[in-house]
Amino acid sequence: MKKNKRSLSSKGHSRMRKRKATRKGVKQSLNVRVNSKKSVSVRRKIFFVRFLKWTALTAMIFVVLLGSYRGVDRFLFESPKFALSNINYKTDGELPQSRVLKNSGIVLGQNILRVDIKDAKERILNELPMIKEVEIIRQMPGDMTIKVSERVPVAWLSGQNTPESDLRIIGGILLDSGGNAFAAEEPVLRFKSLPVMISSEYSKVSPGYELNSMPVQKGLEIALDFNDSFRNSPVILESLHSRNDFSIIGYINTGAEITFGFDDIPRQVSDLKLLLAEATRRGRVLAEANVMVKRNTPVKFANNFISDSTAPRAVPVTTRSVPNNQGSKKKSKTHKKLNKVVKIPRALPIDAE
Repeated sequence: MKKNKRSLSSKGHSRMRKRKATRKGVKQSLNVRVNSKKSVSVRRKIFFVRFLKWTALTAMIFVVLLGSYRGVDRFLFESPKFALSNINYKTDGELPQSRVLKNSGIVLGQNILRVDIKDAKERILNELPMIKEVEIIRQMPGDMTIKVSERVPVAWLSGQNTPESDLRIIGGILLDSGGNAFAAEEPVLRFKSLPVMISSEYSKVSPGYELNSMPVQKGLEIALDFNDSFRNSPVILESLHSRNDFSIIGYINTGAEITFGFDDIPRQVSDLKLLLAEATRRGRVLAEANVMVKRNTPVKFANNFISDSTAPRAVPVTTRSVPNNQGSKKKSKTHKKLNKVVKIPRALPIDAE
C-alpha cells in the first residue's frame, strides 16, 4: 500500500512539473478588442493621420520628379545648344541633298534630340526608290550626318509599243541588278548608254516596284555580263526583248540580232565576243547568232554593211567568181535588195585602240 501511494504521489509531481514547463515555454496572448465608440474613433484618427502622411509624401515625390523632368526636358529639348545647325551629306551618286532633306522631314534649326531617325529613314526609302540604303547619325550637340547609297541602274524598262521619244528621258523607269524600278533623275545623260529592256510587265510597273520574273532577271544578268565583257569596246548592247520563257533577243549597235538563253550567261557573252572578233578578222559582219548553243553556234553574216569610220574596212568574202552571162541578173537583184528599207549591219572593232 505504501509503495502504491508513493508511486501515485510521484506521478502527480511529474504531471505538475510538466504543466509548469509548458506554461513557461509557451507564451499565451489574449486578443481583446474594445468596440467602444471612443476606441473606434481613436483608430480612425490614427489611420487618417497615416493616410495623410503617405499622401503628402507621394505628392512631394511626384512634384520633385515632375520638376526634374521638366528641367531636363527644358534643358535638352528647348535649349538652343541642341539645335540642329549642320548636316553633313554624303552620297555615292548624284542625288542632291535638298531632295533627300525634303523627303526626310529633317529641318535645320529643330532640336536634334526630337529628330525621329527611324521615321526619317522610312520616309526617305519610301519616297525615293532610287536610294538603296540610308544611314543617319546624330552627332551631339548640333550636327547630323546622312549617308546615302543609291541604286546602280543596269537597264531601262519599256513596253512593246512605247514610242522612241519616251525612252531614256527624265522620269523614265530604270532597273537595278535586283529588278527594283525607280525613276531617272538628273543628269539623265549618264544613263544614255544603258540597254532598254522590253517587257510586257512595263504597264504595271511604277517607281518602287520590284520585278522578279525570270525573263527580266535573266535580261539584267545579260546586261551586266555584257557591260563587263565589252567595257573597253565600242560594241554596245542597245536593247533586250523578252518574247518567251526560255530566251531573250538582244540587239547590239552593229545591227546584229543575238539570241540568249537563260543558262550559263557568262559563257554565252564570251562566245559572242569571240564571234564578233572572228568576223572582224575575216572581214565579215555578224548579222545573227544564237549563242544558246554551246557548239556549232548558228550564225548569219551580212552581205551588205556600212563600215564605221573608226573601224578597219570590212569587205565581203566571195568564194567563187560569177560568170559574165549572169552578171546583169545578179546586179539587178542586188539593186532590188538595196532599195528595201532594212537596218544594215556595221563593222566595228571589238577592242578599242
